Amino acid sequence: MHYPPFDNIREGVSAILISFLDYERERLATIAPEAESLASILKDFLEGGKCLRPMFVHAGALATAGELDTTTAHDIAQLGAAVELVQAAALIHDDVLDHSPTRRGRPAIHIAAERDHEARSLMGSAEDFGVANAVILGDLTLALAHELASSAFLGADDRAHFHALCTEVMAGQYLDILSQADAISSTASPADSARLVTRWKTVSYTVHRPLLLGATHCGASAELLDALGAFALPAGEAFQLRDDLDGVFGNETVLGKSTTSDILEGKRTMLLALAEERASEAERTVLEATVGNPHATAENVARVREIMEATGARAKVEALIRSREDDARGALSQKLSPLSSSTACANLDALVRMLARTGR
Repeated sequence: MHYPPFDNIREGVSAILISFLDYERERLATIAPEAESLASILKDFLEGGKCLRPMFVHAGALATAGELDTTTAHDIAQLGAAVELVQAAALIHDDVLDHSPTRRGRPAIHIAAERDHEARSLMGSAEDFGVANAVILGDLTLALAHELASSAFLGADDRAHFHALCTEVMAGQYLDILSQADAISSTASPADSARLVTRWKTVSYTVHRPLLLGATHCGASAELLDALGAFALPAGEAFQLRDDLDGVFGNETVLGKSTTSDILEGKRTMLLALAEERASEAERTVLEATVGNPHATAENVARVREIMEATGARAKVEALIRSREDDARGALSQKLSPLSSSTACANLDALVRMLARTGR
């Protein structure tokens, strides 16, 4: 399937991040030679990122301004780079919380640090050392994101959207932890809890706030912001639902991460909620014994996949993805197209197709 090229956005964001982190490495080196390595580790971690969120910052700007002058284009790329740093911070911490061993085809930050501790025969617990490194690097990355974004803000609205993006993803992460512990009491069902987590852990900082950040920076009207919001919610949900399927049925080589960790960690996804709702008593017993059990065997995990197939949960999630993709594209044609250019709408249409990956 053909999509408009987004390589120029990746290249612009990557150039800003490289320059910014080179500067930060020099600053950290004045503290201690050892501290300098933090910037290098982060720079390596960022390699291979898709820059999806910066694409939405750029798309929001284009939907508002049509064309970007050189100064505005640089500011939008810088805001996108800051959002990419927020993403990196979230991933670094998320891998610790989920006990994920890999990220982007390489050892996760905490695992790499743990192995370094073992290779150098350092004192103390290698596992604790790895976790501590990841927590510190994630915290530093979030601080750097705020520093990078602040010099591109035009006013209070830019700042408000960026700060909301950071707050909402952390709140969503907290809700995810509560959901795994069956501690959310404000929803009526596991499926509702999965939707709540998706709304705040994924939709907000992946699509919604990046779009509004780019649009607000370029002076978007309230009507345009509403139209972008109507697009963002279903588009972001389609993305998370696809990610849920990839987390169980995807190709680990392509994804660069495990396809068993969601099951072993007991991620309370829509996929799992639907399987539990539809499972027989015997199937439910298998799900209860396997999901969230870090010692489950490969055969146990394979049986969970079979149940997700047999109950129709996988097919239902695929149908939901198509439905949310249709909702997002409907918002484009009905609400956004009267307010924005055909090029901007085409870019957003291409982005939602990339998120949903339904092949349509």
